[in-house]
Amino acid sequence: MTNTLPHQVGEYRRPSWNEAVGTALPPRLQVESTSRWMGRAPLIALLALLAVLSLRLSNTAFIDEALYINAGHDYLTHWLTGDGVEAYGDSFSGVPFVYPVLAAVLDTLGGLLLVRGFSLLCVLAATIFIYRALADLGYRSGGMLAAALFALAGPVVFVSALATFDALVIAMLAAALWTGVRKGWGSAAATGAILGLVPIMKYTGAIFIPVVLGVVFLVSPRWRSMLAGVVAAAIPGAAWLAWSDQIATGIAFTTADRTALSPHSTGELVAWMTLDIGILLVAAMVGGLLLARRGPGHALLGLGLLGGGLALPAAQLILGEGVSFHKHMAYSALFLAPLAGYALAKLSMRTWKFLPVAVLLLTALLFGVSRSDAMYNSWVGVQPIVEVIEDDPRPGIYISSATDSLKYHLRDRPEITWETTFSLYPQGQEAIMVSVEDQRFQSVILRTAGTGAPDQDAGQAVLLQALRDSSYYELTATMPAREHSEADVWLVFTRRETA
Repeated sequence: MTNTLPHQVGEYRRPSWNEAVGTALPPRLQVESTSRWMGRAPLIALLALLAVLSLRLSNTAFIDEALYINAGHDYLTHWLTGDGVEAYGDSFSGVPFVYPVLAAVLDTLGGLLLVRGFSLLCVLAATIFIYRALADLGYRSGGMLAAALFALAGPVVFVSALATFDALVIAMLAAALWTGVRKGWGSAAATGAILGLVPIMKYTGAIFIPVVLGVVFLVSPRWRSMLAGVVAAAIPGAAWLAWSDQIATGIAFTTADRTALSPHSTGELVAWMTLDIGILLVAAMVGGLLLARRGPGHALLGLGLLGGGLALPAAQLILGEGVSFHKHMAYSALFLAPLAGYALAKLSMRTWKFLPVAVLLLTALLFGVSRSDAMYNSWVGVQPIVEVIEDDPRPGIYISSATDSLKYHLRDRPEITWETTFSLYPQGQEAIMVSVEDQRFQSVILRTAGTGAPDQDAGQAVLLQALRDSSYYELTATMPAREHSEADVWLVFTRRETA
């Protein structure tokens, strides 16, 4: 008779960690679902940790956040009342009435906290999708480690606390990776549909479509990638036919014909990249080498994921652009994490087992906390300015480099009309000086710190000198714009009242 027992009598089999923990629980907790929930415990703990790291970051609305939400409210008002709406197409890196309208609806329901909470949910979902994609391919431990490295990356934590489209796009790309490795024509069509919506949310997201389709091509039957590719091409094609006049200038300004808005040296950008995703990148390169040993197909898979992880940083390094550099590292983390997780899973099988992996994860956590803090604190809050204006809300035109943020927090002040210095400075020195001589503005709100863009800094120098030389304006408030920085100060100039 055949012995159906997995081991001979007297043979010892070391239990897995979840079996050991489950048997140590009180008998009343040892139910049929205990082992299943124990297996999910690491992922649940990781998601809880990511939520804590994200929710600890708090500030007033940043310029990007406020711009999207303000634009969304303008579109909603236009659709409901027919009132005119500003042309946002040339300053948005995605179709201007898609994510902004979603953000405005969330803002109406729960304020900035809910919009940021939606970003957190998107990043939590992306973490789950990364785990599930690798688990479905048979790399459960690698999937868990990949999810951990992704969730602990500083740029990922930063994006999860930011009310922008980035978190949603990252979740969509992660979802496409997951559906791409599953079976059936339905999941293939879903992959194509998700990928087709990515460039509508973020134009540059289109560069990741070939990466995801390449993964699908290498890990599943060829027809799946073909079906997904057809659907992925059809959706943005239809969007272009419908809205080309509204999105063409945005694509040109933010992607195709972009020039550096905040120039930085290659050394500065490489230093940021090293701090943001250095550990993840090294681990991913090791994972790519280990994967390549399994054959040409696996080598191509590793190269594709590395290419997806380095695409946006490489473009910004070539351009010398510092704007959104940290946010884009979160996209890099998405594609580097599977390779890094594979490398750590292999490392955990060595002599020292999980010890070096634990050290790497702890190091990643420390960098994630410090880097997300640094990124978040680099965005200056406007609460001091809001308080100054609300103490004496004079009607008129206000201008500032932080116009969108101030407009968002002071939207219940219809007597105040807002303009931005980013529109004034390109008009030239004479126009700047004339605006002061004509007392065009009721209040001018400036920061002494440079913007990083030479043209903007030159325009601000002209405006600041004109205000100081003018007898029509006086400096009414001075306050720090950032903690521990004496060189970064808010200056509020107010038009003098005449008898």
